Amino acid sequence: MQQLEEKVYKVSELTQLLKGTLEAQFASVAVLGEASGVVLASSGHLYFTLKDGAGAMKVAMFRGALQRSTLKKLENGQQVVVRGTISVYPLRGEMQIIASDLRLQGVGDIFAALEKLKKAYEEKGYFDPLRKKPLPLLPGRIGVVTSPTGAAVRDIVRILRRRFPGIAVVIYPARVQGQGAAEEIAAGIDYFNAVAAEASVDVLIVGRGGGSYEDLWAFNEAPLVEAVHRSRLPVISAVGHETDFTIADFVADLRAATPSAAAELVVGRKDEFLGRIDFLRHSLMRHMETSLHVGRTALQQLRGESALADFPGRLQELAQRLDGSEFALARLFQQSLSRKLSRWHRSLQRFAAFDMLGLVKNRGLQVQNLRMQVGGRFSERLQQQRERIGLLASRLAGMNPESILARGYSITTDRQQRVVRDAAELAADDRIQIRFSRGSTAARVIKE
Repeated sequence: MQQLEEKVYKVSELTQLLKGTLEAQFASVAVLGEASGVVLASSGHLYFTLKDGAGAMKVAMFRGALQRSTLKKLENGQQVVVRGTISVYPLRGEMQIIASDLRLQGVGDIFAALEKLKKAYEEKGYFDPLRKKPLPLLPGRIGVVTSPTGAAVRDIVRILRRRFPGIAVVIYPARVQGQGAAEEIAAGIDYFNAVAAEASVDVLIVGRGGGSYEDLWAFNEAPLVEAVHRSRLPVISAVGHETDFTIADFVADLRAATPSAAAELVVGRKDEFLGRIDFLRHSLMRHMETSLHVGRTALQQLRGESALADFPGRLQELAQRLDGSEFALARLFQQSLSRKLSRWHRSLQRFAAFDMLGLVKNRGLQVQNLRMQVGGRFSERLQQQRERIGLLASRLAGMNPESILARGYSITTDRQQRVVRDAAELAADDRIQIRFSRGSTAARVIKE
């Protein structure tokens, strides 16, 4: 008996055959389910997964059909009725619905469960803005709890290295979906909160890339939510895409739209920090220069406004002049003595061949005489300087405001401590201060 030859299909042949069969048999179907993983492409085409408790199916709705549809905008968790044709996407061999119309049916079970959880945690105060911790301005080490093989961790590390080269990033590997994922992520958060100070981080990024509500559900579970709530370290939640929200987003200290956005938020650009520091340094220098200039100007004004302010400076000037005169007199004496002694030594050498004893006695008498002359001149000059100093001291005493006050005069100043030199400067009821030789008193101006 001759055996029939087996038909062998190419993959593309089989997918095209299935596509034609399904499209012919299910040319028009209406399917009820919950929308998940909704993505609107830049081309205007809509893609999502239609689910119920026991099954799931991909849905593609092209731009023209979406524009004609009853429901123009679809969100995750919505219960919808999809009308269209069952087909096969040949490149992946996946069965899908090519939708021609969408109609809203109600809120899906997953979305309803999420809203229930959100309300419960909100009532417990987990979303309170007052308990949220601020992020450090410049973290030294950043902890990341996520899958070590996903695109999210690669995006975070790449952006951090670009924005702030050399910053330390510590990754705690954890599953981000499926059974036990919430416990692993919670363990990572607790680990970073418990490590020793020398190995600790300053801020945490907890998250993953996009996915359906089911894929992101670990970030709604109690172990993870409680770990974020009790963390002493600031936590940034970076889960899914910008339109995805989880309970962890509301409990965290900061919610980032995506993992890449979290890396942008956690630290500024290094060149911006350096530029800011340089700007502050220049601002501080300008402020100091301005303050010194203002202080110097104010001091000069105070010195110019009061007669008493000049007295200490003039007294110091006279004291310096007195010291200079004393030093100059001492130098004159030493120079004169040196010249006389030099002359005596030359004479002694010149007449060494003669009667040295007699010459020495004679010269000794001459030296003694010279010393007496020098001493007399020194005494005379010293007396002159003393008389001059006495004269200067008398003049100085006469210039002392205290001496003037002692003779019955007084010094009158206004509210701004300015010396009043003319009665016309005062008005009735002005308050003035009068200083006497002994003490001072306040007074009020009376003009008749």
